[in-house]
Amino acid sequence: MAAAVALLGAGGMASLAVPALHVQVVAPTFDLVLDSLTTFVTLSVAVLSGLRYRQRTEPIALFQAAAFLVLALANGLTVALTVVGLDGRVGLALTAPGQAPLYVFTVARLLAAALLVTGGLDALRPRPTRWPAFVLGGSVLLLLLAIALVEWQTPALPALAVLAPSTGAVAGHPAAGALPTSTLPGAAIGVIVAGLFLWAAALSRRLYRRDLALADGFLAVGLVIAAYAQVATALYPGTYTGLVTSGDLLRLTFDLVLLLSIPAEATVTMAALRRANADLARLRAAEAERAAMDERARLSRELHDGLAQTLWLAKLKAARLAALPALGSEADALVDELGAAIDAGLDEARQAVQMLRLDGAPAGTLRELLVGAVDEFADRYGLRVEFECGPDLPALSPRAQAEALRIAREALTNVRRHADATVVRVRALVEHGQLTLRVDDNGRGFDPNAVGATAFGLASMRERAALIGGELIIDSAPAAGTRVSLRVPAALPTSPGSVAAR
Repeated sequence: MAAAVALLGAGGMASLAVPALHVQVVAPTFDLVLDSLTTFVTLSVAVLSGLRYRQRTEPIALFQAAAFLVLALANGLTVALTVVGLDGRVGLALTAPGQAPLYVFTVARLLAAALLVTGGLDALRPRPTRWPAFVLGGSVLLLLLAIALVEWQTPALPALAVLAPSTGAVAGHPAAGALPTSTLPGAAIGVIVAGLFLWAAALSRRLYRRDLALADGFLAVGLVIAAYAQVATALYPGTYTGLVTSGDLLRLTFDLVLLLSIPAEATVTMAALRRANADLARLRAAEAERAAMDERARLSRELHDGLAQTLWLAKLKAARLAALPALGSEADALVDELGAAIDAGLDEARQAVQMLRLDGAPAGTLRELLVGAVDEFADRYGLRVEFECGPDLPALSPRAQAEALRIAREALTNVRRHADATVVRVRALVEHGQLTLRVDDNGRGFDPNAVGATAFGLASMRERAALIGGELIIDSAPAAGTRVSLRVPAALPTSPGSVAAR
């Protein structure tokens, strides 16, 4: 907006200092195209402003629709009269100029500027607009009444412009270079209209700074151009058909600015809509995650209060059964097997409760959780476990952290159940921008290809790895041990660290 004011001000001063710089040429075809384009653009902006008011009920949009509808109607009448050849009868033709067209366009621009100022003031002091149909219909009716009054009282009205000899003959102009020049009343009214346009521009700028609506920014710049166009018209009227002046070219620039505001605002609106949809998707995901966390908490309570308590009761009963005399060797063996099965069930129930609670609120970093899992496994089953973990492990999301710990626990459980191993090694490190979690054992091993789809535990581990965007690799062979490797993409920490072993 500052650039527009500076450029237009410099151009205006130059044209005043050197009148020859002012554009004033006779070009009937170009003038008709210019008027048609102006009518189309102003009517389009009026329609879009009306749709904006219907959707958002913004008062400023209603007044903008009325203002641009008035301008479109005035320009449209000029185009229609020119096309049907009646411009000479109503004083629009340069060969037979009259005062009525000057008054009609002056009233139209004055009414449009007043509507834009009123809309800006209403937007800055928000209040509901009553009778919206009256604002639109009343503006059009007022313009039509002004046209009728001007046609009736034209002889009694002071002249707004007179024909005066130009600095040089205009080619193709029958009046031998006589072009319209404003009178003092015409120039004064034109300056007043220009002041109203500048006032509306200032209000649009305030609205843009308050709401950051791109349409208000474009309108503010356009209205500055419209104000300068009105000043140029006040000095050198270009109302008559076939005559193109600097004011007409500035109005064309104003129309182009309005035209550019339409796709610009649409782009901003679509971007805001995409952001809103993304926010809604995040809210839905957060709500689903919260519901899942609540459900996991409920299941963990039921497991703890239900299944785990039942297994403890069964363990106590088995202990009482083992204390009975004269059970026999076979019964003693069955009691021992029953106790082992109950202990295994209790262990799995306890791990399930821990995993369910882990999803909702992680109890620490991945390193701390791995340390706890490894220590518990070593203490419970008496296996030698070697654990290595770098202090610079990247932070994972709670979901990824929980799934990685589940995979490590499942791998350790498989070692206990199937490997007959004496040593287990667990390593967590960063390799090539990925978090790598490995569980190695020196057990009997197996052929991964021979297991196939029957290995539910391995399939479950692969599914968990895929859920967090990771990859699970099983490296094993009969009598050669097994290595389970989980690779998860993760951001590296900013500070390097060394590998710590325990």
